[in-house]
Amino acid sequence: MRPVHALAVGLALLLAAPFPAAAAGAGSERPRGSGPPLPVPAPAMPGPDLQAPVAMLHPHLPLPARMVFEPGMGDAAVERTLEIRKGQSLIAVLTGAGIHAGDAHGAARELASVMDLRRLKVGEKVILTLAGGRAPGTAGALSGLRMKKNAHTEVGIGRLLDGTFQSFERQRRLHREAVPIRGEIESSLYADGVEEGAPAKIMLDVFRLFSYSLDLQRDIHRGDRFELLFDRYREADGAHADYGEVEYAALHTGGRKLQFYRFESEPGTFEYFDAEGKGARRALLATPVDSARITSSYGRRRHPILGYSRMHRGVDFGAPTGTPIRAAGDGTVVSRGWKGAFGRYIRIRHRGGYQTAYAHLSRYAKASKRGRRVKQGQIIGYVGSSGLSTGPHLHYEVFINGRQVNPMKLKLPSGKSLKGEALERFRLHRDEIDRKLRGSAVGRQADAGTSAVN
Repeated sequence: MRPVHALAVGLALLLAAPFPAAAAGAGSERPRGSGPPLPVPAPAMPGPDLQAPVAMLHPHLPLPARMVFEPGMGDAAVERTLEIRKGQSLIAVLTGAGIHAGDAHGAARELASVMDLRRLKVGEKVILTLAGGRAPGTAGALSGLRMKKNAHTEVGIGRLLDGTFQSFERQRRLHREAVPIRGEIESSLYADGVEEGAPAKIMLDVFRLFSYSLDLQRDIHRGDRFELLFDRYREADGAHADYGEVEYAALHTGGRKLQFYRFESEPGTFEYFDAEGKGARRALLATPVDSARITSSYGRRRHPILGYSRMHRGVDFGAPTGTPIRAAGDGTVVSRGWKGAFGRYIRIRHRGGYQTAYAHLSRYAKASKRGRRVKQGQIIGYVGSSGLSTGPHLHYEVFINGRQVNPMKLKLPSGKSLKGEALERFRLHRDEIDRKLRGSAVGRQADAGTSAVN
């Protein structure tokens, strides 16, 4: 019989077969000699385009198609959870669990269309769905596989009627909470935010957000106050899954309140704006190194190695070797290489006649080659002590139309301002955030009380 004709006959028999009663499950008993196993229906999936029927054994696997047993494989679906170990590929995990090598390669090849299998993490869970074995206690052929791609996405494969695999990808259902944090500066914005319960990832984002407007080494003082609002995601059992974006950040310093709201200014484009709708982003970052301290300012100073006074035409940021250095603004790398006393050196040309320079690097980032375009905040290199240097630090310079200026006194205009309909939408969004903050409790919030925003 031709393969196509056989497939058509199989589909006709499948569609003609009655579905079992609702009380009967995949693992229910069937009398011997009653013919091939009955098909198990899958829950209806949203979307107008249904796929061809899929021969899967697990009735809850999220595929937009009917799921059926493979004839002759037994009538009990078996689900098995495996774990990625150090040095293992997905194929090695599957074959080690007794999966036929052909199935393991086919499943991995199809799954690679929705997930980068080179980045599997040690401890990652892989859930297999297997056809019921011919004998008690044995598992049959691989019928499906699923795993987390990231905290918010699940991917997997299911076996088609022709024996091949089909991949799928779906959003995981997580519970989202709004987490408010309030605190007072005692040592640093970063350290005190973490002390109050904010994760390090969130505090780095906050640090970068304020680095557009402030020199976080000199402009923040003991007693200044901060306020944050960000999302946290939990699994169905309440376990922590992930943190979302910073939705709001405010800093009370020097008698003023600097605050920013995250807002979708255009479809798919999220930016930060102050309470009046003016963008937080500026042409250049005030600080191109996260959590660094200023060890030498712009101006005349006694050189620590040469021993005599000379003009220091930049700002030195002390930080451990290997600390990432970020491009201060969008631009093009015009110089990269060894530059005498500056050691490893990068220079970037920006719009408006601005240029920035970065010296004493330990190494360069791959994306910062000469002639390449870089984005603001992109890592271009790493702190070091190359050239004429007494210790690891970044020497940072700014030029305007070829003339060097003090980076710490540079006054840059704010980013774009919202207008018209976008401004009206922003005001509604801002007021909603403000209501959440007024209704939240004060103090350490990340693991205590939260405000649900499902």
